[in-house]
Amino acid sequence: MSQYFASMFRRQPNEGWFRAGRFDVTTVDIMTALAVASMFIWAISPNVLWQRLAFISPGVRNGEIWRLVTWPIAEQPGFFAVISIAFFWSFGQQLEALFGKSKFVIWVLSVAVVPALVVTLLGLVSSSFDAAEFGLGPVFLAGIWVYAATYPNVRWFEVVPLWAIAAVFTALQVLQLSGTRASGGLTFLVATIAAALSMGRSLGLANAWPIPHVPLGSGGGSGVARRSKPTKPKRPKRGGGGQRVVEGPWSKGSAGQPPPPPPRPPTASPADQAELDGLLDKIGSHGMDALSTNEKQRLNELSKRLRNR
Repeated sequence: MSQYFASMFRRQPNEGWFRAGRFDVTTVDIMTALAVASMFIWAISPNVLWQRLAFISPGVRNGEIWRLVTWPIAEQPGFFAVISIAFFWSFGQQLEALFGKSKFVIWVLSVAVVPALVVTLLGLVSSSFDAAEFGLGPVFLAGIWVYAATYPNVRWFEVVPLWAIAAVFTALQVLQLSGTRASGGLTFLVATIAAALSMGRSLGLANAWPIPHVPLGSGGGSGVARRSKPTKPKRPKRGGGGQRVVEGPWSKGSAGQPPPPPPRPPTASPADQAELDGLLDKIGSHGMDALSTNEKQRLNELSKRLRNR
């Protein structure tokens, strides 16, 4: 059991936006640091500075549009807030590795803006749809749904399917919001999950389920090559345009024969493709942490080789 927890909170070697010492600072790192900083802001000025970070739909309608994107990093000090931040940092690294750093930013912005905008507009129809949201919890839950829709066979601690964990968390929130008659909060929850799955599918993940989407990318940006059959390089066409080379004695070999053609550039072998497929199957069944250090290095080598073939 301790091995699973150790692997969960092990830092992933993701590509960052800049370096701080010997670490690449990623989007997940930035969001986590801002969430921790917001706890200190709460202690300094909870009713002025901190409240300006949270999503409050009437405030957005009054022109405070920054609330559409700042609410995930607004955290109140507390035990469950620390747990939420820790698990977001751990799980978010795996999700950012699948998306790639640029697509992950697009996904996070969609998860933040779309549900907040939906609730804000519905508040124009009825004040019962108004809501106040803050914290990384909804983004974390949305990430679990996307990961489960990408790898539906992954099991938490090799026992419970990840999609079942997401379903239980969602059902508990639905029961709580229904009991308090929080129409705005319930709408926000549904819109968050829908936006996360649709945008995740649009960016190349969550492809195990039939999810409506608008294609925006061919796949995750982690650098892992998609499975495809090896293709032979195309031969240059004869008789095409361009300058014509004059033949002469320099174009013949020592025995009067044409010189041998230049060697073709090296291509990936079927064995390399088969090895990559095996590693991808292992990730799909058990997650990225199931790979050893050597397997991760081999995965990067094969990905680069197949991408440059």
